[in-house]
Amino acid sequence: MMDDLETPYTRRFARSTNVDEARGSMRELYGTSMALVADPPQEFRYEAAAVTDEGFSAATLRFIGACRSGTDSFPDLIVAHAPAGRHRWRAGRESGPGAIPFLVPPGRDLRVEFSGLHLRTLRIEGDALRRTAQALTGREPGPLRLEGLNGSSQHHALMIETLRFVEATLIADPTLRDAPLVRSQIAHQALTSVFATFPLIDLTATRPAATSRALRRAISHMEQHLQDPLSIADIAITAGVSTRALQSAFQRQFSMTPSHYLRRLRLRAAHEDLRNATDARVAVRDVARKWGFVHAGRFAQLYADQYGERPSDTLRR
Repeated sequence: MMDDLETPYTRRFARSTNVDEARGSMRELYGTSMALVADPPQEFRYEAAAVTDEGFSAATLRFIGACRSGTDSFPDLIVAHAPAGRHRWRAGRESGPGAIPFLVPPGRDLRVEFSGLHLRTLRIEGDALRRTAQALTGREPGPLRLEGLNGSSQHHALMIETLRFVEATLIADPTLRDAPLVRSQIAHQALTSVFATFPLIDLTATRPAATSRALRRAISHMEQHLQDPLSIADIAITAGVSTRALQSAFQRQFSMTPSHYLRRLRLRAAHEDLRNATDARVAVRDVARKWGFVHAGRFAQLYADQYGERPSDTLRR
């Protein structure tokens, strides 16, 4: 059974012992026809959980039994890693073990063999890739490099940890449906990790420094969109600089990162909500999530450091 909620945010879950049903589930997850053969089919078990948001989706799949699968073409870029099980893949002229994170460009064929598999994947649309590239470089991106990426990839541990984190938060926690700010932060982390791991663009090229005017634009954009899903990439693009230049400008001016500055603005907004709450049903956890703080304990610590009291004390006053 596949459970679909409202778009663009969609949660999916499937479980089956039927190869045809599993194949249909995979087609929905990756937007393309997927081959799937189990040997023997009597031992086959399949389970998938996935979340789709704007321009980005994440999935975790588990298979029991030996299988072969593949497709002639993906519509979007795929990043995958197999933290458990046996997995070998071939995409075009590249091949390797799934134990190392790998990338399949859109339009590329893929063939895999696996058994006892746990697989984590990201599916990233072209617009999301280009927007991230623009934020990282501070300029309109040219064509992304899509050839020979797996042979020159690096920072595998970062990609592995990012995929683990995405599964543990975005996929595992259904309450994030009501926390678009948190989802945006997780998606931004995942996208920047992809660019750090695979050389889709040249991240070593010189980038222009952020001017005072660019800094003001960045702060204004934060303040005007405080309750919207907002990533550092969005802010950098609005300011007209790269994320690295934006980081440097905030460090020079405020001795903090743009993420830290944005967090302080949202912490202040949460403080105002708690201080002005009149409804007895208002909970600290709900206010924290509204402003992008997914971990209640971490929110309480940040709040106490900033305001000298617990958020629950402010709420009760």
